[in-house]
Amino acid sequence: MCICIDCARVTNCAAYHFVETKHNQPHMTEHPTFTPREGSPTIHANIRTVEQKDVIDRLFREHKDEEEGAIRASSSQRDADEDFDASPLAPLHGKTVYDLSSTTTIEYDVVACKDFVEDKGCWVRNMPEAIKAANPNFVPT
Repeated sequence: MCICIDCARVTNCAAYHFVETKHNQPHMTEHPTFTPREGSPTIHANIRTVEQKDVIDRLFREHKDEEEGAIRASSSQRDADEDFDASPLAPLHGKTVYDLSSTTTIEYDVVACKDFVEDKGCWVRNMPEAIKAANPNFVPT
């Protein structure tokens, strides 16, 4: 877990600004004025890959819903269109297009900082409005 969420400097820190940028998150400030001292902080990069097997398992779980939706759409179209081709060879396709490639994500967490000033919940109290609006119950981990 990133220690920045409990640091008094999180709202104006260049190191945390870097983490926000890497996470494609809204910034606490666009122009941080605090820079941690040389050699600090320590940032861990956690690399996670969703294996193709996991993706395929998820696709099979979702396939049934897509197939049922396509059948319902086909039935609706058949009811509305007398010229509808309902031959058993007509393929049924859902609307979802799947990407079977593995996905790799990188999460950056500050795990140590010589300039850390404890202030429990500082990030939550000051979280960017864009995050509050998108997910009012968001809790950082």
